[in-house]
This record gives sequence, structure tokens and C-alpha cells, in this order.
Amino acid sequence: MKHGKVQAESRSSLKQKESCIADIYPSLQRYSRFLAQNRWDGDDLAHEAIVRAYKNYLPEKINQALLKKIVYNCWIDTLRNRKREQLAESPEGEKKNSISSGGEAISHLINRLTLKQAVIFTLKEGFRYKTKEIADIMQTTEFAVKSALTRARKQLQHAVEDKTQDIFANEEEEKLFHLMQQSVAAEDPSILIKSIPFLQSLESYSKKPVLPVSSPSNTLCMAA
Repeated sequence: MKHGKVQAESRSSLKQKESCIADIYPSLQRYSRFLAQNRWDGDDLAHEAIVRAYKNYLPEKINQALLKKIVYNCWIDTLRNRKREQLAESPEGEKKNSISSGGEAISHLINRLTLKQAVIFTLKEGFRYKTKEIADIMQTTEFAVKSALTRARKQLQHAVEDKTQDIFANEEEEKLFHLMQQSVAAEDPSILIKSIPFLQSLESYSKKPVLPVSSPSNTLCMAA
């Protein structure tokens, strides 16, 4: 009798986990793809995060913030493993990569896009802000935001032959890189948003950025 009760509780726990994951997965998948900058690696990250959550947490402890934190940690592990492999193959490669772990995706954005496009793309794809909210933050129009997103996505679709050449063209690019990295790692878009007025290249777009009130569209707890 007791054994049957344990089995029933186990099945109930499993169903609870599956229901929780099903609700969260679309947002988790978008976030994972944002970090990895491609569908395949992103989906692998999302899957790995779910596996770790199943192994280490009770159903009632699993939520969006936890899973995104796990995804970010998985991504850091992936980057570190890649770096070790690169250094094993070519010790001199260490000099070519001065960007800390976790920043490769952000560095890629900054090197491929204008600074305005990089900020808009991060707010939209990373933090899931609506275009109207981004327009308010950047003190511009929704049309301008949508145009910037379209150009950014097209630019990111082009293949890059040598990613080791990703370097910053000026101090402002490097400053934005660190701001975006801190914002993603701290799960706090306000770190990036509050700094927009102090970036000269974005000054004309946002003299006094507006911090949107927390809403379902931007309460994504970034772990990245």
C-alpha cells in the first residue's frame, strides 16, 4: 500500500515538473538562443538546463529565473571548455582573446552591429521588451526600432569566417560591451538602460531614458 502511494506521489511530481517546464520553455529557448547566437547551440543549452533542473530541484523550486540562471551557467561552462580546447590546440590563441568568459555573444553583437542596433537587439531579444517600450527608452519611434531590428537580424545572418578578429574599434564599444555583459549577468536591464545617456553614439536617441514599469513583457529574469 505504501509502495503504491510512493509511486503515485512520484508520478504526480513528474507531471508537476513537466507542466512547469512546458510553460517556461518558449521563453527559456529564446533566451538560450540569444546567448548562443544560433538555434542549435541555444536549444542544447535549454535542454541541458532542464536536465540539471530535473536532477537537482524539487518541482516547486523550478521557475523561470532558476532555469535562466542554469542556462547562463551552462553557457559559461561551454565557453570555458571551448577556450581550453583552443588553447590546447594553439597556446598563442590566448593573446587573441582578451574577452572574459560569457562575453563572446555580446562581443559578436557589438562587432557586427552599430551600437544603437546592439542595444535595441539586446533589449528586444535578450530582455523581451516590446518595440514600443524600447522606443520610449531610446526616445525614438516604433518604426525606427523595428527598422533597426530588421537591419540587425539581417546583418547577424551573414556568416563570419574568423571570429578571433572581434576587437573593439573604440573606447565606447568596449564600454558598451562591459555594460551589456554586466546587465545580462546580473539579470538587470536597468544597468544598460541607465547608461544610455552617457554613450555619445546613442546620445541623440535618448537624452533622458524612460525605465518602463515592470510588465509581463519585460520581467524576464535575465541570467545572462
